[in-house]
Amino acid sequence: MTIEVHHRGSGPERGPRRTLLMIHGSATDYTTWTVQFAGLAKDFCMLAYDRCATAGYTVERHADDAAEILRAEVMGPSAVVGSSFGAVVALDLARRYPDLVEGLVLCEPPLAESDYLAPVPDGFACRFDAIAQESGGPAASEFFLRSVLGNVAFDRMPKVYRQRSMAAHAQIRADMGALSRYRPRYEELSGQLRGKKVRLLGGERSSSFYRATLESLHAAIPGSELRILRGAGHMMHVDGHRQFAEVLRAL
Repeated sequence: MTIEVHHRGSGPERGPRRTLLMIHGSATDYTTWTVQFAGLAKDFCMLAYDRCATAGYTVERHADDAAEILRAEVMGPSAVVGSSFGAVVALDLARRYPDLVEGLVLCEPPLAESDYLAPVPDGFACRFDAIAQESGGPAASEFFLRSVLGNVAFDRMPKVYRQRSMAAHAQIRADMGALSRYRPRYEELSGQLRGKKVRLLGGERSSSFYRATLESLHAAIPGSELRILRGAGHMMHVDGHRQFAEVLRAL
C-alpha cells in the first residue's frame, strides 16, 4: 500500500532540521492539522497523512505504516504527535520503533485506564452498529462524535467538517475494532519509553474518561509530563491551538 505523505513547513532557518509526524484520530483526515500547518511552519518540517480505514487493520499495522513513513522521509528520529486514536498509534510506534521517535505528544488516547478494563465501553460498538443498520452510517457517526466530543462541541463544528466527519463511519468502525483488540500493557511502558520526551495532553472540557487514562499513562511513563489545556476539549489542537503549539515547540 502506498501512503501519500503531505509535507508542510520548512522548519527553523538556523539550527538542526526538526521533523514532526502528525497522526490524526477517528472521523477525520490529515487536514485536521491545518492550524498547525500554519502556526508551526517555522518550527518543524511537518509530515501528515491519511491513515488506512480498512476493516481488520490493527493498531500495530497503523504503527507499522507510520514507521514506514519515517524511514522513507526522515533522516534520524522524529517528534510524533497523535490525536485520540492517532495517539494510540503514536504510542505503539514509540514502544516498538524507539529508534524512530525522539519526542511524543499524546492527546487523550482512548485507552482504558487499566489493562483489566475494556477500551471500548460495553455496548458502545453494538449501539453504533444498531444505529448504522437502522438509520445509516452518518447517524452512527453522529452518535460516536457526540459521545466523544460532547453535544456542545459537536453542534459548534463548522458544517463542512461535521458532514465530512459523519461520512467517515467506515473509518470510525474500523478504528473501534482495532482499539478493542489493543491493550496498553502499562507495566511495560516504563522500560519501553524511558528517556524519551513524552507529553500527555488533556482538554479542560473533555470527558473525565480521558483524564483517568492520562493519569495512568503519567504514572507508568517515567519523566512524562501531563498538562491540561485551559478551555479546550477533545479537539484541543483546534480549540486550544496556541497552548498546543507551545507544547510542541518545547519538545
